[in-house]
Amino acid sequence: MVFNLDSDDAQLNYPPQPAIDRIAKMNLFDTNCAGHQLLEHIANKWTILILYALTQGTKRYHELKQQIVGISPKMLIQNLRNLERCGLIEREIYPSVPPRVDYSLTPLGESIVEPLAVLGEWAYRHMLDVKAAMEQYDNTSKDDYWEPK
Repeated sequence: MVFNLDSDDAQLNYPPQPAIDRIAKMNLFDTNCAGHQLLEHIANKWTILILYALTQGTKRYHELKQQIVGISPKMLIQNLRNLERCGLIEREIYPSVPPRVDYSLTPLGESIVEPLAVLGEWAYRHMLDVKAAMEQYDNTSKDDYWEPK
């Protein structure tokens, strides 16, 4: 996949339609769907940022905490445990005082790197567009919106 993030008219070199067609045939909107349940485990900002960080190599807890600005210790631990439970990362404990724990991507975790890279590149490429849209929305009168009763 080739990206030119400096170009305003940068385009992905693959057609997104086949992926959209495949998703439409899945049952992802049903909470009983296994795919839906998996997305609940891996589709949050902290999980994605942890995976991005681990694409750079094995890291210790404090390195992840420093790199991922704003994550609380509780959220970092919860997400690391969740990613380990899902088989996307592994932790290796070294018997020392204090114990040393390293986190790294598993082969399954490495398989999600490319889709996440596409998402990250899209976010980078469109961050100004989204910011402008948000400002426009925030500055628009909300009088014409329907409110449920």
